[in-house]
Amino acid sequence: MWSASWVLAGLASATPVRAQALPPASPDLLPAQRVEVVRVEVVVTEKHGRPRTGLKREDFAVFEDGKRQEIAQFLAFARPQPPAPTAPPARTTPGPPEPTADEEMLPARYVVLVIDDVHMEMDSLNRLQKALARFLRDDLRPEDQVALVTTSGASALSQEFTSDRAALQQILSRLSAKGRRPDWPSIPHITEYQAELIESGDPLALDAAVQELLTAGTYQDPALPQQLAHRKAQAMLAEAGSDARLTLESLESLCRGLSGLTGRKALFLASDGFLTGMTARSSRAFDVRRIADAATRAGVAIYSLDTRGLVASPPALSASSTTRAFPDTLGSIEMMRRQSEEAMRGPMNALAADSGGFLVESANNLQGGLQEFLKDTETYYVLAYEPTNTARDGSFRRIEVRLPGLSGLKVRTRSGYFASDDRRAAEVGAAEDQARRREQRLAEMRSALFSLAPLTAIPVRLSADVVSLDGSSMQLVVTGNVDVATLPFVRLPDRRQATIETAALVYDEAGAVAATLETERTAMNVTDADYAQLAKGGLTYQRSVVLPPGRYQVRLAAREDATGILGSAWKRFEVPDVASGRLTLSSLFLLKDGGAPGADGSPDAPPVLSSAQALPRFDREEGLYVQLCAYNPRRDASGAIDLVAQSEVLRGDVVLATASPQPMSEGEPRGTVPHTASIGLRQFEPGDYELRVTVTDRNGNAMAVRSVAFTVE
Repeated sequence: MWSASWVLAGLASATPVRAQALPPASPDLLPAQRVEVVRVEVVVTEKHGRPRTGLKREDFAVFEDGKRQEIAQFLAFARPQPPAPTAPPARTTPGPPEPTADEEMLPARYVVLVIDDVHMEMDSLNRLQKALARFLRDDLRPEDQVALVTTSGASALSQEFTSDRAALQQILSRLSAKGRRPDWPSIPHITEYQAELIESGDPLALDAAVQELLTAGTYQDPALPQQLAHRKAQAMLAEAGSDARLTLESLESLCRGLSGLTGRKALFLASDGFLTGMTARSSRAFDVRRIADAATRAGVAIYSLDTRGLVASPPALSASSTTRAFPDTLGSIEMMRRQSEEAMRGPMNALAADSGGFLVESANNLQGGLQEFLKDTETYYVLAYEPTNTARDGSFRRIEVRLPGLSGLKVRTRSGYFASDDRRAAEVGAAEDQARRREQRLAEMRSALFSLAPLTAIPVRLSADVVSLDGSSMQLVVTGNVDVATLPFVRLPDRRQATIETAALVYDEAGAVAATLETERTAMNVTDADYAQLAKGGLTYQRSVVLPPGRYQVRLAAREDATGILGSAWKRFEVPDVASGRLTLSSLFLLKDGGAPGADGSPDAPPVLSSAQALPRFDREEGLYVQLCAYNPRRDASGAIDLVAQSEVLRGDVVLATASPQPMSEGEPRGTVPHTASIGLRQFEPGDYELRVTVTDRNGNAMAVRSVAFTVE
């Protein structure tokens, strides 16, 4: 009889897999180019914003860069409005109406409440919190899926959608302003907008700053005030540009992360406003068309809410104003103040207009603005077309939807998207192209890891397990499986090639990133025979990290290099406190032997085991092995332990098989008690099962249970 070796140490150490370098080769067969299918949601409104229903496919005309496109798909969605009540309702507490049978047929609705805490003052945040609390309580449908996020990422308020309103209210209460808005108390007192004008060469903006400097001090060199004004303007724009990029990149990532969801998807952006241009010729400028592209590809509409409400800035000569105006500059200061208010909401208006939404401004009723957004998502049309322009040149394609035979109607939809770019690599140098590809790769992986729902273009399976090797601290073992069967491998005469990048993040219970696991790039260069085996078993990712006790969520993302398609999986788990002194168990680790003989060919030799943790599927002829470790056993007067383990196989709530209790022996280091059990599968029909292991401490009169699901094929 053989004695199974303790392999949990190997699992927990999670040795990185080395990527294989691809040999130089010229493929003679590439996957067929994917046909772009552009899908846009269209909202049509009558006078006073009332939605127009009942339109048909033939009422619409879609244009891309001015050329009419054939509508390949047409759908219309409208939420029925309840009839006006004949008497006041008896309800004492307002709440959302119950859905009717017709309403249940509508696609799911996903709402992301985006709080731009990077650009929000405390007063605005307080008003927004109150409005959101009422909105969450009164206006949402019971089936609506909602997430709360911040653009700073510091709070990481909600990592996923939920319909639990109580949980959302609790998350909302944790909101706090980050105070990241530039605060420049020294002279000259200029705004971000004035700084942008100065750097753009506006003489009035520069003169206003220079006059303040000349009045405040004596300068021998007349050019010095101009230099000081330019220096401060440049510093302010650098900080403002960094904050704006943080907000815009967050929006882009959120949009791309919603691509795997089916239904109506909307982002409600709440902000005090910000600048994006940072002068048209600045290298810091963010191309907001990236967000339009992300919104078009993911089917997301952005709605913008100016949380300043009715802006009432103090006059330039007011004691409460930080701006120092003088008689000869008063007019220009007042003009810049008014222009600044509009400029700060300009990007919010553009983001909404480019994605099919709209901006609500100059309204102190923030809840009313949110209600307008929600209502706008209830009646819409979906149009899809295959562009007649098949060039893959990376250009921005502008979309326009018209109603040729109808008048008096307003149409809102997305502004456009970027075509795929096959020529970009040939137009730029090698170093620039490599940097661009790396930036794109990182942005796409961030989208997958920080998305609000798992992505499904690449099937990813994930197991999150805990184990302690020394009996004093627990570590997480992340085991992932990437299904490569559907990946677009490059075909060579006798080989197939593809590259997969995998990475993982761990969030703690508060939503902060607790650990970032090592990214792995695996270049696959396999024969057809090896590919068949790889397609069956998938690609494995395994990493480990020590974590303190608590509740966590791990996310694993995978990206295919050539196409940029993404997949991800999430798993919640708990790290127990092994130092508590109570009986504690590791996770259950599943392995299979595949019926293979031992290394020396002897029937008594131990089999060669392989992990089945992320892909727990077994043939009936394979052997299933389960391993775990117990900690903190109670000792009797002689110092001996008395632990027994018993395995059970269940299907549903029915116990199908029960093994005899097996004594457990102490291992190394002292205090860790490993256990291995083997289970034959021939008696089980194909299907899904549960394996449950109960460990009993007879000395301490204590019991602990672990379970894991597996499939017999």
